Formats: sequence, C-alpha cells, structure tokens
Amino acid sequence: MHNVTWYATSSGVSSTEAIAAALNWLTGGEAEISREKVKSYHGARMTMLRAQIDRKKAARESIPHLGAQLLSHLAQSDDLIARIDEENVLHIRLDISSLVRGSIELSEGFEEQVKGRIKLEVYPGQDVLENARKMLESSSIIATELGLPNPIIDSE
Repeated sequence: MHNVTWYATSSGVSSTEAIAAALNWLTGGEAEISREKVKSYHGARMTMLRAQIDRKKAARESIPHLGAQLLSHLAQSDDLIARIDEENVLHIRLDISSLVRGSIELSEGFEEQVKGRIKLEVYPGQDVLENARKMLESSSIIATELGLPNPIIDSE
C-alpha cells in the first residue's frame, strides 16, 4: 500500500483528546495527527482530526492494528470490491465510540465514524480485489502473531 489516512470529527461535546489517543492507538503511533477547527453545516464548532501515514513501511505496519478478526472478516467479505473506489482506495468506516473504548468495530452507518482510506498499490495487469485480499490476509496473520490490537493504556 502507498499510504493510510484516518479521519474523525470531534464535536463540542466530544473529547478531542480521547479521539486523538484512539487514532494514535489505531495506527500504532505511526501517524502524524493533525487537527483543524471547522464549523459544521449547522454552525456548531467542530474539530477535524486526521491521522496520516505516508511512508509505505509505516502504513503497512499500521494495518495489523485493526486486529486479526476484523481484517479476516474484510478479506473474506463479499462486499470488499464495493469498498474500493476507482482510484484503488480501500474505504473502511469504524464506530468511533467503540474505538475510544478500545474496541475496533466496523460502523453500521448510523453512529459517528472514523473514516479510513488505504491507498492500495496496484500495477497494470494486477487485480485490485486480489491485492486487497492478500494485503488484508497477510495483515491478519501479522496481527495474530503480534497479538494486535493491544489494549489502550489510559494516559491519565
């Protein structure tokens, strides 16, 4: 893969620090986390958080932090191709509340989300779906070997 980016939004009633800590945990500390203060469509103040990993090796090493079970589920999913866009980006949405509590769960689409974009490395003649499955399966194996994800350690 080329890079990995995770996006999250923190409203005025959310804990921006807890979300940033969860993104750091999710990426294995490999991401640079940036914050931008914005206004929502309705005018409320929000903070947009972005955890970006541009180095290929660090991006590859961060994916197992999603955990073996989730990675295996994605690799075997019938809708995996629907998660990949025309620019070979794999889109994953996680439940932000679960993530902050130290559990990684796919979003059902109704709750606040952490949006992930994994830019897949695909060369002419290669099948993007096959590349995605191989990447997810090998990351699942690594996650199992390393016992990932490790629980969040409260920094208070």
